Amino acid sequence: MKITTIIKLLIALVISLLVIYGLIALIKLFSPQGVFISLKQPSVVTQIKSLNRLETASFTIEKVIEAGTGGNAFQNILFGDKILLIAHGNIIAGFDLSKLQSSAVVIKGSSLYIELPAPEILVSSLDENQTKVYDRKLGLFTKGDPSLESKVRLAAENSMRQAACDGGILSIASDNARKQFQTTFITAGFKEVIIDIPVGKCN
Repeated sequence: MKITTIIKLLIALVISLLVIYGLIALIKLFSPQGVFISLKQPSVVTQIKSLNRLETASFTIEKVIEAGTGGNAFQNILFGDKILLIAHGNIIAGFDLSKLQSSAVVIKGSSLYIELPAPEILVSSLDENQTKVYDRKLGLFTKGDPSLESKVRLAAENSMRQAACDGGILSIASDNARKQFQTTFITAGFKEVIIDIPVGKCN
């Protein structure tokens, strides 16, 4: 197995992550014929690192968040400030491949072993086009807390992030990454591909 085959397959993998449906065509396009290039482990690691960030799982979540000042009914009528926010967000999990160590890639004959870094949340953001204030109620003698909406938006984002973690987004990211790498390198000619992935933590 020549190193150029692996290097070009890794380049094809990067492109395929951007254009999923072009994966098969890209693999064929970058398959060398009659080209001699030596196979060396450092080049494999460098090319995997060049992917930088590998996104392998995405959750779209909707949350309804209600917040406001505390108080009894009379206080709320006079000085209350309540907001109802309908939030839409995207949580993306995957791998920071810049953390990949050279020792994490081992080639023995037709067998390839790769130890990936732990999966993590790469993107946690609200969709500003779909996140809206559904209702805002102010007391008779208050202009409201100008920072209340931003506080509620932050709470919504944190809540969606936790919901994604509870839904197993990191496990899904690991499973998808393992399948992608195994498919790619088996197609490249390796008979055995072992992908070791530590358990990720949602921070």
